[in-house]
Amino acid sequence: MMARESSVDFIRHSENKVFLMAEDNPSDVEIVSEMLRQAFKGACSIVCVDCYDKIVEAVEEREFRALILDMNLPGPSGVKNITHLSEKYPDLPIVVLTGQQDLSVAVESIKEGALDYLTKNNITPEVLARSLEYAVDQKLIESKLKEALDESTYRNVQLEAMVRHDPLTGLPNRSYFHDASTRILHRADRAKKQVALLFFDLNGFKRINDTYGHLIGDELLKQMSRRLENVVRDTDFLSRLGGDEFVIITDCLDSREQIHPLINRVLSVFDQPFVIEDHSITTAASIGVSFYPLAKSLDQLVKQADCAMYEAKSNHNHPLCFFTDSIANRISKKEKIENELDNAIANSELSCCFQPIVSTSKDKVGIMEALVRWSSPVIGRVPPSDFIPLADSKPVANSITWAVISDVADLYHGSISKGREISIFSINVTASQLAENDFIDSFLDCLIEKALPVDAICIELTERQIVQCSAMCRDQLQRLRAEGVKVALDDFSTDHSSVMKLLSLPLDMLKLDRAFIDHLDLNKKSQAVIAGIVEMAHRLGIEVVAEGIERKEEYRIAVSLGCDYVQGFYIAQPMQPDKAVSFYGLNAGEGCVCS
Repeated sequence: MMARESSVDFIRHSENKVFLMAEDNPSDVEIVSEMLRQAFKGACSIVCVDCYDKIVEAVEEREFRALILDMNLPGPSGVKNITHLSEKYPDLPIVVLTGQQDLSVAVESIKEGALDYLTKNNITPEVLARSLEYAVDQKLIESKLKEALDESTYRNVQLEAMVRHDPLTGLPNRSYFHDASTRILHRADRAKKQVALLFFDLNGFKRINDTYGHLIGDELLKQMSRRLENVVRDTDFLSRLGGDEFVIITDCLDSREQIHPLINRVLSVFDQPFVIEDHSITTAASIGVSFYPLAKSLDQLVKQADCAMYEAKSNHNHPLCFFTDSIANRISKKEKIENELDNAIANSELSCCFQPIVSTSKDKVGIMEALVRWSSPVIGRVPPSDFIPLADSKPVANSITWAVISDVADLYHGSISKGREISIFSINVTASQLAENDFIDSFLDCLIEKALPVDAICIELTERQIVQCSAMCRDQLQRLRAEGVKVALDDFSTDHSSVMKLLSLPLDMLKLDRAFIDHLDLNKKSQAVIAGIVEMAHRLGIEVVAEGIERKEEYRIAVSLGCDYVQGFYIAQPMQPDKAVSFYGLNAGEGCVCS
């Protein structure tokens, strides 16, 4: 038996091709070594070992071009040696050289990782050299193919990560959330358990972007995402849907109470300000929570949580809201109204009533505000506060305005025919309508079509609406005023924006929010504020209307503070067109109808 290290002297002379041979028969070792010298013309060397364990030792010490493996070695032997070596050294080419001429063993050897199977009785130098070079080439091809596949897999993993993750925060995106949530709901179905969804966004995120810039806003979202990742459990799935909207869907829950620790941890994310560059930014989130299987599908689960979040947002004292039956009823009502709104126009279900805006002095004209009403044969009477916000930003909003103008025209011409002309009609429009490029043209064309003089029309917009797009509204309002249409700002207060910013708009009239007027006689602070607003407005050539007058005491204080007009149930309730025609006629020459 050879101490297979005896061939080391030969290695020193030829390092080009070093083969490892596992053979325990010294005669076979000498024969194979001589074959290799002949085949490679001396440009090779061989290291011999006589058992499996020494194969491992040799391969750990250096690299070999290939392994020539006998199937019958002392200790571990047979095909299992090929299996072990292929797993441990996948880049090592293995050629079996054995005395066994068993076809089944040969097939099994190739299957387990050997690249060729030679028998000692049928070997020549040429056959041995060709087999070894073939094995080396095959292993090289396998290695390159594996590298290519690994690289392709890596690229695919990267691409999948890009497709399934938000590029800003690195969190799973909407698509990934949908796939993962679908699997979570399936597990909940099988386990007969519940799942909770938290839907939340940042309060005032637009203001943060406007104040500090979008780069600061982006960094805030990234910092918030890292904080959220630290508070969610491994079993929870956190995702950014877009903008500042985030969702967390839990794994299966035994009860709804299990969600409270997670909610508290999410809220704690906002306990400390976010420090970005030189800015310390304090913000908070509004969270809506819904549960499956109360929601019957993933889409419904998200929608319910979204609705609950907006409910929380409207309640500034509490950042959290669970989806409830009352919210569901409001959603159902809203959907019914949206579905029937188009029919309301097509079936002429809308009508106008008119409420007087009365002058507090005899030298001013009387005004009628057109108030649209809807009586649906399907859902009954629908308050304007329910359907007007839903119509906003939709084509039906303009259709409602054209219908109102038509009713105003009927009343205007009817009053003239009876010798009781109403001087000005006030029509409500929205800022989103003014944002349309062709709205002003269409509005003026409609007045012409109905033979309504532009100086008999006043449009009203609420303060909240106009604040959202004051720069755009200013240009549109200036054009309307240039045409002769008057402009009134409704629901004016000091809560939504700078007084001076609003008073810089091209306005003819300012309508004080009814919150100022409620029990005005008892509220000295409101009286002081109104006195200041009246003084400022008059200096700018703007008339002031006190709306929401419901008591005689409120009326008298409003008059004493210098309000130019009054409106409210104490003055007159909204009335049908026939009564509106006679209202100013019956009180002609008397100025205000109240005493």
